[in-house]
Amino acid sequence: MTVPMPPRWRGLLLTTPALVVVAFAGGALLLAARGSIADGLGRGWTLSAYAGFLHDPAFADSLLLSLKIATLSTVMSAALALAVVGAVSASRRGRAALETAARATLAVPHLLAASAFGLLLSGSGLISRLTHAGGWTDGPADFPALVTGPNPSAVLLTYVWKEAPFITIMLLAAYTPAVRDLESAVRTLGAGRMRRMRHVTLPLLAPALTEACLLVFAFTFAAYEAPALLGATVPRALPVEAVELYRSVELDDRPAALALAVVIGMVIALLALAAATISRRLLRARTGS
Repeated sequence: MTVPMPPRWRGLLLTTPALVVVAFAGGALLLAARGSIADGLGRGWTLSAYAGFLHDPAFADSLLLSLKIATLSTVMSAALALAVVGAVSASRRGRAALETAARATLAVPHLLAASAFGLLLSGSGLISRLTHAGGWTDGPADFPALVTGPNPSAVLLTYVWKEAPFITIMLLAAYTPAVRDLESAVRTLGAGRMRRMRHVTLPLLAPALTEACLLVFAFTFAAYEAPALLGATVPRALPVEAVELYRSVELDDRPAALALAVVIGMVIALLALAAATISRRLLRARTGS
């Protein structure tokens, strides 16, 4: 006869992979913090890398650009996922087709997705050639600068195409039969689609939506591929700026690169703490209701 594992040990065993990842990320962040306060020649400790950010307008521009990319990507992806899930929630076949399409999109690497959007949206890309063939533009110069332009349009489209399916899967998992039953009950009482979404669907899906948005924001804020391939060279997103500084042959640039990595990690950590607090309160409110 086998002895059942105590629930405490079972929970610890199930969370071990996540704890290993968190420990690895925390250790890497500590090493980056240690390197960021060392001078380029390793002769002592200094906060000059962080002090330099306060007097560097390029750092503020890069930080604002990364926040803009992450915020718009998250909001647009969440809005699209909510709209799609709400449209097919009542159909089993629609839910199955949506989940299959979302999982297929998630399997595409971000680097491949960014390359594909570059081929589609660049001045010499497929869409530009089609508009020229259709007589809508006279040449590549007339096509909007979506790639490496002043606005991160191609970066945002790439992230929305990749992250909306992720949020969709998270919402479909939270869209339980109990949620559908409550929606049906409210519908019989005369509530319209928008009223059901506002007072029933969104409150019940809020914890899952908050967690999904946190993951999307954290990834898009710290991701390198899409901003490097599709973004402008001035200003550059924080991850791109950090990698370029780390590649520099100047030893004095190494602490600045590691300091940028620490800033990125701290922003994500603060956001994770805030999102965890909000999610916990939403779960308590849902349980209480």
